[in-house]
Amino acid sequence: MSNSRAYPILHTSDVGGALHAVGHLLSVADLRNTEVQLWARTGRHSGLPRYLEAYGHWLDGGGEDRMWVDAAREQETGPQDPADPLVDVTVEVYGLGLIEDRLVETIGSDQAHVDWCHNGWPAVCCLDLGRQVKHAHVQLVFNASDIWATEPADRHTVFVHVGGREGEAERAEWLARQAGLAVVGPSQHGF
Repeated sequence: MSNSRAYPILHTSDVGGALHAVGHLLSVADLRNTEVQLWARTGRHSGLPRYLEAYGHWLDGGGEDRMWVDAAREQETGPQDPADPLVDVTVEVYGLGLIEDRLVETIGSDQAHVDWCHNGWPAVCCLDLGRQVKHAHVQLVFNASDIWATEPADRHTVFVHVGGREGEAERAEWLARQAGLAVVGPSQHGF
């Protein structure tokens, strides 16, 4: 079993610009069987109502699209307000477009990440790279600097996930260029 390598291609405080870069990357991807997953850590009282208003219709609902809340985080140590304990929220959507409608206003200042897992990156003939299927992801991390959104930051980061084999770093550079960008830092061990 292998993991992806996640390459940062944009650090910005402009969420609209980050979503625009994500759109460019997705225009290159094979979007069949796309799954979009939002994960956020938020206050039970200060933030959870935003997520429930935006995505609560999928909470414990039927169908593929779903939402769940992990209240176990309330026991976690760290900088928490006892009156507003932290909870983890996860929303999974099969297909594109459903999660993005209220995404920015829902997340606000929460640390969060949105992952677009799709069917593959195309072959890049000029780099002698075949189609890449297993580790094809685009990720937007809000208010954090790492792919797990656990290290707070005052910016957002777009990552491209590719395989860890030889040549995949060049694929990440090629993908970044498709969005008019470049790799802006070292890769992280992905998922």
